[in-house]
Amino acid sequence: MDWAAVRAHFKQTWLTTLLSIVLFSGVTYFLIWTENQTIQNNLMLDELVSAAESIDVHTGDEAARFEGRIVHIVGPLRILEPISEPDYNIQVQAIKLRKRVQMYQWIEETTEQDTFLSESAEESQKTYWYHKDWRDYVVDSSLFYIRPGHHNPTSMPIFSETHIAENVKIGWLYLGLDVKRKVNDYYEIWSDSRPERSDIKLHSGFYYHGESALQHEIGDLRVHFSYAGREDDIYTAVGIVESGILQAYGPSNFPAADPISLLRKGSYSLKQLYDIEKRDANIHTWKYRLLGFVQVFASAMTLHPDWLTLFLQCRWISSNLKRCTRLWANLVLSFSYTLLIISLPWLIHKSVFGAMVLGGAVLPLLHYSTLLTRREASPEPTLYTRWNDMR
Repeated sequence: MDWAAVRAHFKQTWLTTLLSIVLFSGVTYFLIWTENQTIQNNLMLDELVSAAESIDVHTGDEAARFEGRIVHIVGPLRILEPISEPDYNIQVQAIKLRKRVQMYQWIEETTEQDTFLSESAEESQKTYWYHKDWRDYVVDSSLFYIRPGHHNPTSMPIFSETHIAENVKIGWLYLGLDVKRKVNDYYEIWSDSRPERSDIKLHSGFYYHGESALQHEIGDLRVHFSYAGREDDIYTAVGIVESGILQAYGPSNFPAADPISLLRKGSYSLKQLYDIEKRDANIHTWKYRLLGFVQVFASAMTLHPDWLTLFLQCRWISSNLKRCTRLWANLVLSFSYTLLIISLPWLIHKSVFGAMVLGGAVLPLLHYSTLLTRREASPEPTLYTRWNDMR
């Protein structure tokens, strides 16, 4: 590596170089944080499941006997008090009732059109057009390009919210708030029971606040309901018993972490529940890893091409990679860098898995290196001195 050339290129491209360094630092922290969170969640899940014992909560009230112990229970939900919305004549026997509120508003759309005024001048002209539609949030009409005749309300009269039932049981064991929050299997409510209030209209399962359910005006509201965790549905749960309530468990090895509990619709053994949780966690983690790889690749592409040119002058890089396009070279290096960062936390936690990931990071570099091939007596000629941007 010619360090004099490195210093010269830095003086010429210091702004884009610093920007790329900041992006690389950010995505590196993101990848390390993601892997540390995955490792922590795996350890917490292992601790929770290994300490849990399966019990029958339908034979008799034994809350005092299992106080302070982690249990695995299966059974139908019992909702002692239904959730209701009296204004809409809604009442459900479920753990959650979700109300979604939308407002009818003006929406601004833009289209960009290129116009060529002369051979040397090029301009872009924007066209603004407006239509009415439902939105879950307030659209700020003060930011519109054409404001006259396109005014939206500045606030929502009512808001979306989710109600959670107070008293929910499986057998003789009540469910704590953190456990109930894990219920997310929503079903939409398509009611035909009209509300008593005259200012609320019902049409096709939606409740409308306005003059008409068919002819809408700006500022009209529509409300739709859904519920989750129906009574008599079978659920499987794991948590710690505290005063007759199944609560989330705070592992002693991770005092700063959020408590953990498990709740799934259906009947599962402890091992089945563990396997499902691990599978879902792995899918979630790989989504973050893919996002991290895309960010690494984007950071590499923002770097000035001359830096890649200098890097490829290293002796251990074969001519195969030097002949590749800038896009492919950055793709290969980004892939190896991403796997390298992912492997670091795992080398401490699970050395075998970490070594496998590290091997995956090294393989592309070995493929495009001269380390596994016999070097020729004469030095390899430089194929180019500058990398032109791909167009």
